[in-house]
Amino acid sequence: MIGIPVTISFQTFMNLLLEEVPELSIAYSEHIDDYDELIEHVFMGDVTRFSEELYFENPDSEVLKRLLHFIDRAFAVEDEKLKELISVSFLENLSRDEKSFEGIRGLLSAKLVEELSKYN
Repeated sequence: MIGIPVTISFQTFMNLLLEEVPELSIAYSEHIDDYDELIEHVFMGDVTRFSEELYFENPDSEVLKRLLHFIDRAFAVEDEKLKELISVSFLENLSRDEKSFEGIRGLLSAKLVEELSKYN
C-alpha cells in the first residue's frame, strides 16, 4: 500500500526531519531523555550544533546536504510558526565566529541566506 504524502508543517516537521535525517535520532533521544518531552526550539539548537559538527567533520557531508535541503523545503512552506522555528532556533544559533558559519551559509538557499542576514 502506498502511503499518503505528508505535508510539511509545524506539527509534522520533527517527524519528517527524523525520517529525512535519521542520523539525528540519537540527539533526539537524548533531548527526550533530558526534557521528558520535545521542546522544538531547544531541539533545533541541537540540530544547529549537529550541522556544525557535520561541517567540521566533512564539509561535503551528504547528511549535512540532506539536512539543509530539508530545512530549506520546510522554510518554503507557508507556515509562520515553522518559519519562526527555523529562523530563530536554527539560523540564529549558527556560530558566527566558527569556520563552519561561512561554509554552512554557502550551502543554504537564497531564501535562508536572506533570513540569516537578519541576524548579522
